[in-house]
Amino acid sequence: MGVPTLSQYVEYKAEMFGIEVEQVSPAYTSQRCSSCGFTHENNRRSKHQFVCQKCEYELNADYNASKNIARKLLKNLHSGQKSSGGGAPCQCALPSGTLNLNGEFHASVDSTAEGGVH
Repeated sequence: MGVPTLSQYVEYKAEMFGIEVEQVSPAYTSQRCSSCGFTHENNRRSKHQFVCQKCEYELNADYNASKNIARKLLKNLHSGQKSSGGGAPCQCALPSGTLNLNGEFHASVDSTAEGGVH
């Protein structure tokens, strides 16, 4: 048996703690602005720099992509709800704040980890 992939390792460890793992398609997450939603290949200036061509939002490219992946996960979780009442609010906790289902980011009071510029 070969060396396990990162996703196999994460699933293995998560199962040990009773944590569910959800896969999310990374398509266009590095080109989509996590602030306004505008998607274009020129938003990604370099391997590390993301600058939105529409709203000029600027931050680390990997962090921008991770916010977009969190948004996709929230949409997947919300679409799986069976109740029409909306259920509990969906949000992802990030080191610099929270991201809700509508894509709204709320920075924590003492955080400077995001490094975004408008």
